[in-house]
Amino acid sequence: MRNNALYFPYISIPDTAWTMRTLLYWDKLSAIVPLELAYRTEELDVFMRELLDAGLVNTVIPAQYLWRLEQFDTAFVQLVEARLRTLYYSPERIKARPRVRIHIEKLRGIPEFLVGCGAAERLDDSWYMVEASIAKLFMAYLAVCLGAQEGVDAAPVTNRWEYASLFGLGRTLRRSQKPEHQDARHEILDCLLPVPDGKVSLTAVVKFKEQYGDLLPALREMIEVRSAAIALLQDAEDRADAISDFVKQSKSQIDELSDAMRFNWKQITFGALFPLAGNGIQWATTSPDSPALWAGTALSFASAAYVALTSSGLGRADLRDKPLAYIAHARRQFATKRG
Repeated sequence: MRNNALYFPYISIPDTAWTMRTLLYWDKLSAIVPLELAYRTEELDVFMRELLDAGLVNTVIPAQYLWRLEQFDTAFVQLVEARLRTLYYSPERIKARPRVRIHIEKLRGIPEFLVGCGAAERLDDSWYMVEASIAKLFMAYLAVCLGAQEGVDAAPVTNRWEYASLFGLGRTLRRSQKPEHQDARHEILDCLLPVPDGKVSLTAVVKFKEQYGDLLPALREMIEVRSAAIALLQDAEDRADAISDFVKQSKSQIDELSDAMRFNWKQITFGALFPLAGNGIQWATTSPDSPALWAGTALSFASAAYVALTSSGLGRADLRDKPLAYIAHARRQFATKRG
């Protein structure tokens, strides 16, 4: 299981609730950024520049990794050829379809094939216009290939769910997660993990992860294991029911953890305990007529109550052993948005 995520299909990451949950869920988030834009960050979106400045996003430069993959071009060409045969490809039909920009650094030697079959044309020195469905397939392919590289080691993630269905297409993508796995993860996080209301405070995200980031691996392992199990269910309704059951169970545990975190012994004073005697509560002593012994017993009662209340298995140290404690802290830290 990977601890990091690699965003695709775009260079700049969107300023959305999805991005906030992604930042909170993964140890590190990266984006695929061509070398020339990595040094000309003024051409990136404002929010993307803020993410980079805050250290919340790293850049993955394709040229630094693709040279390692000897079959990168060949494998994708074969994938496209098989796809075009299935779609009864004709040059006239493909030339009439919508196109999107892809930077030349990402494509390596693939443009020659795409131009030759009418699926792409060169826009300028840095960009090609590629037929939209092939471009989508390529960006998913690229994210899988780059994410598997040493030094990246990241799971491909996207806010565009039409891309998720591409995973598993063909031999080259078969090691990627099933789309049902990603769907389950998305639904679970959307219901459980809060996001700040209004403008995202990147400083708050950085501080929160610095303080509670050690709790994140246990949470992520629990959700990834459950998402993988849900993905194996063949029926969509069964998957939906399994997600709903897991969310309900998790919310109950999170509420218990949140209640435990709100408990503060300092708010329970001895002055609040002593009046209980006036309501008929008494404690056995060796001499019921001895005020001194009675007072000493009351103090012992306070000590006993303190031990009972703080040894319920939800102390600060114990909380750190519970996977959902990370979400409980996040709910306390940020304005919650519950599913």
